[in-house]
Amino acid sequence: MFRRSLIILSILTILATPVMAGEVNKDGSVWELTPGIPGSDPSRDDFEFNTGGTIGFLPTSYGTPTGWGTYIITTVLNDSGQDIYLSELGFPCGGPGPVGWYVWVGVGGFNPPPGDWTTATFDGMFTPTDPDATGIPNEYSYIDVFNLNIVIPAGVYFTIGYENPGACGLTDFNGYSTWAWYGGAWDYDGAWGVTSVHEVKAMFEGPIEVTKSTWGGVKALFQ
Repeated sequence: MFRRSLIILSILTILATPVMAGEVNKDGSVWELTPGIPGSDPSRDDFEFNTGGTIGFLPTSYGTPTGWGTYIITTVLNDSGQDIYLSELGFPCGGPGPVGWYVWVGVGGFNPPPGDWTTATFDGMFTPTDPDATGIPNEYSYIDVFNLNIVIPAGVYFTIGYENPGACGLTDFNGYSTWAWYGGAWDYDGAWGVTSVHEVKAMFEGPIEVTKSTWGGVKALFQ
């Protein structure tokens, strides 16, 4: 009898739990369920992280610049034990470009950076792979940043993010903190039951600049 009561209670709990997918707004709008599909990447860098839990994780919902936020960020800890060089940023998003990407180095703890996106340590522009801003993004826009020599010292927190081109990838809150620029401040996504999806990869060794003298020595080997 006790076991049966637990089963009934579990069923009622599941039925009472709100599900989230489709467009997410902060005005209380209702959305319909669309399951996400975790992805995988056969290549592996020395350091990899995705707020969705797996590399290539696809969002289960999305947010617009007006309904969710104009800039989307997350903070990551370099817990690898040594310095890393960022090699790639990955953002599942959709819409026209170009829009901005941003990296802050040395953010204290799992917090948003002080100030807005203009305070970023590094920034640049990219055009989303998916031009559609009307639905859940189903592919990543990847930005190669390796040659920019962005070094994150061991044990240091850093923040990555991008400008919302029209649809930013979101998923149910999974315990990982992300933020969106909304109402003139960094608004905590967890307060709305959401985590935005970000991916970053890095290497332990930085890019090697080939100088003219080095290149001359390489050519001499083949003469």
